[in-house]
Amino acid sequence: MSSAKTGMWITLIGALLILLDGIVVLATGKFYGWHYGSTSTVGLIEIILSLIMLGLAYCYKSNKGLVGWSIVILALIAMSFDGGFWLIGAIIALIGGIIIATAKE
Repeated sequence: MSSAKTGMWITLIGALLILLDGIVVLATGKFYGWHYGSTSTVGLIEIILSLIMLGLAYCYKSNKGLVGWSIVILALIAMSFDGGFWLIGAIIALIGGIIIATAKE
């Protein structure tokens, strides 16, 4: 089993990719793949979800189960706003959340 700290770093990488995607969508006004909402909705929701994930990942030691499964739920929500290549960020965050939630430290 991986440690919760490994899950935290994996979640941070995924959340940063989601954040980057949100910034790119807002900056260019374009997105690829299927999405729910306009470009501003998609960009802002991705930024908000990624910032919440980053904050939760920082607090991974307090309650690993609650933090990990909360990140998993946020990553699943973010998947509906990601498209194309950027879906990889939500998948990485999802894996990181599962590792945090199931860590045996």
